[in-house]
Amino acid sequence: MRKSARLIIFYSLFFIILFILSCLLRFLGFWIDSVRIFSNNLEQGGILIESIKLALLPAVFLTILFSLSYAARKEISVLASILLITILSVVFYTGFFFGIERLKAYDPVLNMPESISKRAGFILTQLDTDLIFLREQTNTPGFPRIISFPEQPLLYQEEALGPNYSVFSLDIGAKNAWFLESILIDINLSSRDLESRFGEELISFLIFCFSLFFLLSSLRFLFDFSAWPLANLFLAALIFRLILSLNVFLNTSDVKIFLDAFVDGRLQENFIIPAVFCILSIVILLYTFLSFLARLSRSKQN
Repeated sequence: MRKSARLIIFYSLFFIILFILSCLLRFLGFWIDSVRIFSNNLEQGGILIESIKLALLPAVFLTILFSLSYAARKEISVLASILLITILSVVFYTGFFFGIERLKAYDPVLNMPESISKRAGFILTQLDTDLIFLREQTNTPGFPRIISFPEQPLLYQEEALGPNYSVFSLDIGAKNAWFLESILIDINLSSRDLESRFGEELISFLIFCFSLFFLLSSLRFLFDFSAWPLANLFLAALIFRLILSLNVFLNTSDVKIFLDAFVDGRLQENFIIPAVFCILSIVILLYTFLSFLARLSRSKQN
């Protein structure tokens, strides 16, 4: 009981610290981008609320990772640590998410403003890069447009891309390291998917959160994989990255169509991916139990 209480305290404190740091980093990144793209019309409140929303999921992921490591080092029961960390993750994520949505509802200033719009022929300078802005109609979703990037042929988009269809949201500067950039992309996509589930149906949102965090928490056996805790931590971080990519992959339209055809109406569309996560969690828990029995039998033989 005392170990479980310490795990709860560790999780709570670690989550708060990581959440604050993640919010600061997200806000700093948004603020730098807003300065670079002539955002004198952008509201700081909109940038803040967007930073908070996108910082929530990585904070939970990292807190689960380090909490599992803590549970392994303190020799807390595997099943108890998995259930406790899963429940804490669902409570913290949903609680903070509801708080953010309630904050948006009561303070319209914190809503993201509309994207910047300029006339055709406007030349945008970002760092050492010039972009010739040829055409945009932000009031028409899915409109075609032509864009000129430096040292590249004219780009024709049959359907406008980028957040809010704004050309100013496209990446026209220097590229980041692909590994880090891909992690940020997957985190953003996963956060947007959870936000859309919240807007569609509350039960679907809660079930998806539980299944995802339960899958992550079921990887507790990785921290007993070897005698080197740091190596186990890096291995678990790699598996967490793969699960994040799996979540994005399963939420693509083609995979959803395939899974829906495979289930053939026996399960609602919103519950298919949570069912996949739960099945994977059960398989991992069975492996953990069987490996425990194998180690127990070897110790009795010795």
